[in-house]
Amino acid sequence: MNQDSMASAMQAQEYLEKQGYTLPDMQGGKAALSYTLWGLAHCMPSAILPKSLRAVAIILEHKEASNVANTIVAAVMHKLDPLLDLMDHAANVMQVAVKDTRMVVDWLYRTGEEMRDELQKGIELVKEDLQKLVEDIKDKVSKLTRLVTAAASNMGIAQYNTRR
Repeated sequence: MNQDSMASAMQAQEYLEKQGYTLPDMQGGKAALSYTLWGLAHCMPSAILPKSLRAVAIILEHKEASNVANTIVAAVMHKLDPLLDLMDHAANVMQVAVKDTRMVVDWLYRTGEEMRDELQKGIELVKEDLQKLVEDIKDKVSKLTRLVTAAASNMGIAQYNTRR
């Protein structure tokens, strides 16, 4: 439907309203146009009648074109409904997948933190145990060194005494 026919229909409707042959047609009903045609046929001078009938015909043509356009839009929307439903379903599935992925990432992060904390505790315990072990070994090596020194000293004295 082009702009010219819409403008013609509006002008025709305004003409009939200004002439007082029809009430302002806010609802676009055919009953108001039928009343207008009846009024025109019975009350209008014959000089104005053809122009008035053309105005009514333009309005009816415009309204019919609007009805056809509405029918086409309804048919297209009917065809689009399954696609829109499918897209809505896909969006819902994606939303659930994102939610689940976030939950798994959070769980993995918390698990990683817990594992890190446990490893740090284990490393600290091993470090403490190694430090104690090193201290014990140092003490035992020191004792052993003293004993060896004492034994060597005693052997040296015993040899010295046996030579004399």
